[in-house]
Amino acid sequence: MKTLFTTFAALMLTNFTFAKTYTVSSGKWTDAQVWNNQYPGTTIKADDVVIITGQITMNTGIVVEGTLQVDKGATMVGMKDLVIAKTGSFVNNGNTVMKRIINEGSIQNNLTMEAMMDVDNKGKIDNNNNLVAGNNFENFGGSASGKGGAYFVNNTVINSPASKIGNDVKVFCGNQIENSKEVGQISTTMSLSATLKSNKVELSVANPNMVEVARFNIEKSTDGTHYALVESLNSNSGAMTYTDTKVNNSLTYYRIKAINANGEETILPVATVKAPVALTAYTFAN
Repeated sequence: MKTLFTTFAALMLTNFTFAKTYTVSSGKWTDAQVWNNQYPGTTIKADDVVIITGQITMNTGIVVEGTLQVDKGATMVGMKDLVIAKTGSFVNNGNTVMKRIINEGSIQNNLTMEAMMDVDNKGKIDNNNNLVAGNNFENFGGSASGKGGAYFVNNTVINSPASKIGNDVKVFCGNQIENSKEVGQISTTMSLSATLKSNKVELSVANPNMVEVARFNIEKSTDGTHYALVESLNSNSGAMTYTDTKVNNSLTYYRIKAINANGEETILPVATVKAPVALTAYTFAN
């Protein structure tokens, strides 16, 4: 019995000592000399913690399976991919600029965070300040929330039916800013879902807070950039259902413009029948 207990204690000790904390001040990520204790490599292992306290140049893509934290006043900048795995957590208290941000775990952004290209989200984002996507924000089954945070998207917001955008955030889309329209204000109380069934797509707009809408303009695109009007429906209830039977493309985007009696127009975040991006195979482009 004593031998069994000793073996169990040894195993528990091994597990506790397996987790490590790494700290780094300034320099290139792959330069082992800039790390204060040991270089963690390009994958932050589960239970491990990496803390950035200075200015780090990201000359490689990284995968976060544990915890990565950028301290206040610190920066993490580079044209590489940042991947947060399902077990991973990223906390940004400073300034982060990466080529592409892929999230299956959790992100807490408390200052400025930017992806020069896309932000792909299948996990949870708690954005309490400014998050910028240079191209698209693709929210496939994930949640995007925050305490008064703003999401700035230069091209398009893509929401799958299972995704969520919190009531306490604002979303600005670049391809809609030219009309000085803000999306997110009405979409926090109204939501668009698109469900693919056989060779047709069923669109549905829910309006639980009964925002006043006189008409819905339904627009359709196969590239997420160029949209064509397919139907204009009058609405008395502020809700809408519509079935598109002309689906000839495996990738279809739908955009809804909600128009009130005064002709004021608000664009809901885009819904799509695009298959979710496979984020579990992590590959980095040089």
